[in-house]
Amino acid sequence: MGTEITATFTFDSWDEQEVLDTDGARIVRTTFVKTITGDLDGTSRGEMVMAYAAQGSAAYTGYERVEGTLAGRTGSFILRHNAFMAEGAGSSEVVVMASSGTGDLVGLSGTASIERHDDGSHGFTLDYDVTEEDPTDTDVVR
Repeated sequence: MGTEITATFTFDSWDEQEVLDTDGARIVRTTFVKTITGDLDGTSRGEMVMAYAAQGSAAYTGYERVEGTLAGRTGSFILRHNAFMAEGAGSSEVVVMASSGTGDLVGLSGTASIERHDDGSHGFTLDYDVTEEDPTDTDVVR
């Protein structure tokens, strides 16, 4: 992409609501609030749907709206999450949703990775670009 930043985050709230719990399979809807510090300073609110299989695999998909300052640029954007884990291995995709940037973050694109540490804290890396908008373009919503 372009520029890489790092940050850490903590969960200020985590609320799971059971959708299904049958024959060892569970589906829960989770809402959360985070505080983010580092090269990205701000807060986020989001929602995920998480699924757990009786055999131990798990997956989730969700969205969160991040509001704050990214390397001196203030605004908001939406992250789209998709992850899967089974037998100790997994994959995840966290992407800045197209056209979701506001304020100084209009034109933001990128991909992120999240790392969970043994102490329960989380690291966050964002590889991003910000496409500069043409100030004479009156069709751009800010």
